[in-house]
Amino acid sequence: MATHVYFDFFGTLVDYDASVHPAAVNAPHEFALRHGSAIDAHRASELWQTAWSALDSTAEHTGRECSLHEIADRYRELAEIPPVADQELDTFVAAYLDAWTANIRLAPSAASCVDDLAADHTLSIVSNTHHAPLVPELLGRFGIAGYFTDVFTSIEIGWRKPRSEIFETALSRHTITGAEAVFVGDNWAADIEGPRALGMTPFYVGPATPNRTPVTLAELPALIRATAA
Repeated sequence: MATHVYFDFFGTLVDYDASVHPAAVNAPHEFALRHGSAIDAHRASELWQTAWSALDSTAEHTGRECSLHEIADRYRELAEIPPVADQELDTFVAAYLDAWTANIRLAPSAASCVDDLAADHTLSIVSNTHHAPLVPELLGRFGIAGYFTDVFTSIEIGWRKPRSEIFETALSRHTITGAEAVFVGDNWAADIEGPRALGMTPFYVGPATPNRTPVTLAELPALIRATAA
């Protein structure tokens, strides 16, 4: 019987734009201008994409997560900006995240789903993310932080889904086996195959495909309880 429910975050509990270029503010360009670079906004966006793609691709290949701070510093190098204090990179990252998160919204039925499940399950988040404070801050923004016992992030654990280490860390923290856990997510490899390999029961809430039929968050509590029956 499942006593714990682990949720992915981005694309599962919240809807978001996966683009690394927020429309409202070009934080990489503003950073470059503050530090004397003459590159234009288009070139800044190109270099930001290059930095992001390089580090994210390596993380995808190795399973080792990279931080947004590392991506920002790689961008600085590509833009030929001299080294800056960590505080300057922190300011850059904060401005970027303010723009990137501006249009994030709770997914339909997310609040009612976690409210329902929290009545008889322990809920936690297991998320791939480049910035440790991001998920807790968004949980607080949307008023659902109190439903979750723990937030496990790839940047803090060091490994990203679907590597077993991130799931094993969560299971170990809660002193349970995979058979006692459910995982809910929208990415087939990260959120379905990864947890299933450790004996967890996964539920897919991503896009429908000819071979993949998702469930909705509104349906999820009843489906989880039916699995345990």
